[in-house]
Amino acid sequence: MRSLLTIFAATLIVTACVAQACVLTAFTPPAVAFHDVSGTRSERSAIDGSNNAADSVLSAAVRKSGAAGTVKFSLAAAMQKDFFTSSAATFPWTTFDELSDGFSPRSALVILTYGDKAYEYTDEYPDPPDFTVSEEYDERGLRLSPEKRMKKVDALISAGTSVKDALLYCFPLLSRTVSRALSEVRLSATDAKIKFDPDSSPMFEISRSRPGYELDETRVYSDVYFALKTGITEVALSPVPVLPSCTASELAECTRLRSRFTTSISSSTAARKHNVSLALSRVSGSVIGAGETFSFNSVVGRRTEANGFEKAKIISGGEYTDGVGGGVCQASTTIYNAALLAGMDIVAVSRHSLVPTYVDPSFDAMVNGSGSDLKFRNGGDDPVFIRAYATSEKATVEFYSSELPYKVTLRSRTLKTGARPADKEFVDVERKYTAGMESGEKVRISGGAPSVSSEGYLIKTYPDGRKEEKRIRRDEYAAAAGKIAVAP
Repeated sequence: MRSLLTIFAATLIVTACVAQACVLTAFTPPAVAFHDVSGTRSERSAIDGSNNAADSVLSAAVRKSGAAGTVKFSLAAAMQKDFFTSSAATFPWTTFDELSDGFSPRSALVILTYGDKAYEYTDEYPDPPDFTVSEEYDERGLRLSPEKRMKKVDALISAGTSVKDALLYCFPLLSRTVSRALSEVRLSATDAKIKFDPDSSPMFEISRSRPGYELDETRVYSDVYFALKTGITEVALSPVPVLPSCTASELAECTRLRSRFTTSISSSTAARKHNVSLALSRVSGSVIGAGETFSFNSVVGRRTEANGFEKAKIISGGEYTDGVGGGVCQASTTIYNAALLAGMDIVAVSRHSLVPTYVDPSFDAMVNGSGSDLKFRNGGDDPVFIRAYATSEKATVEFYSSELPYKVTLRSRTLKTGARPADKEFVDVERKYTAGMESGEKVRISGGAPSVSSEGYLIKTYPDGRKEEKRIRRDEYAAAAGKIAVAP
């Protein structure tokens, strides 16, 4: 009987040893565990502490070493090659669950929700191959349950790391979920728009603005931190409003009349009136944005017959003569004075060689196609709208925008006036000016003008009565003799 018991005990011991050997064998990795990467040898990637781009940090690294075929499998390789879903990789050894206090890495940790949208974050990390896991798992605590990882997150935050960077260090894949939510849960704000048509009534049409919304990245990561900390699965996203940069009420303030300036064209010829009106029509409707510069020559174009202009009196070489586009300088002068009254910053302006007859000295603006241009800049924060038109009697220019904090007035000061030269008579052999007249009869072609020295001043008057006066120009105008045609 005793010998039977001895034999039975020995059998149990042998059986136990065999079973133990079988258990140990179960933890021995095969020589080749990954079909298509079994021969790969590369160094584990360095960890980027900032974690702003977790995917770039987790570069592929599958390392094989030793005669026994020990394999180190990094987090990076799994993330980039999707080994946890690939049929090309098999893991016959112990599972991740057995090493992480029962935590299932494929369960949803947090779901970000907004309306009918849902963004699910899961820890989709692969099972480690054996007991020798990569250092990357250890450093980031990726073997641990979310609760234990959050302790590491708290330690990083206490050391001065931001909530976002601390979370992404321990939950690298979280950036994908949050980035997708940030890109999809948003609505751009719509600014109010203004349409200006100086020939319509009303001249201005304003569309209403619409606010938008977007997620605050810092707040999203803070909400996720709180959820992981407390075990809450669902996080309701709360977008913050995005205000339009321009509203309808703000644009309405830009439709106020800032200035108006008028000059007379009642004594002008039909051709000259046409030129004035044409130039003003080209300028009317112009919109000058904040910081933009207006150029008269660029807007009006060349003064040629092909461009619609006619022959009329111009000043050339210190005397009046006929030329295409005569009268355009009166249009530019009217615009110049309206621009001064509207608070524009004058960039370029030129005087005539002779003192003008339709505006005070030092407030004319001569333009031509050889370099003389009228330019002014809108130095304010709001757009400026120009309405310009002519009747048979007057040329008028109006500037619209927000109100100025002061009122602008202009003052011309004549320093010296010279003697008017004697008239010059000439025989009109071609009967250009004396057709139908008796021989010896005379007709004045142009009036003479004395030489003039003058200054121009701009005065700002504030609501409290305070005034600021500044000299903006000093000019010298030449004298010119009048012309008289005599019938032959």
